[in-house]
Amino acid sequence: MYKISLHLGTCIVTRQNKPASYWTVLSHYGITHTDLQKLNLSYEELYEIYKTIQRHEEIREFLKNLKEKIAMTAKNNNVS
Repeated sequence: MYKISLHLGTCIVTRQNKPASYWTVLSHYGITHTDLQKLNLSYEELYEIYKTIQRHEEIREFLKNLKEKIAMTAKNNNVS
């Protein structure tokens, strides 16, 4: 009987894909926790803010990836 094993090494994460916190996004636009409390928003309104920030992060990530693709294409065209 034979035993075969394979070691694939160790992975080090160099770029973590962690979205910004919701408070970070809101404070970037000058909106504080106190400001939201003063508005006395309904659950639906708070949920709309939450979903909007999610879309904001998705758009940011999409544009970042698009910029990387454009840069890579330009680099490949310069090499050719």
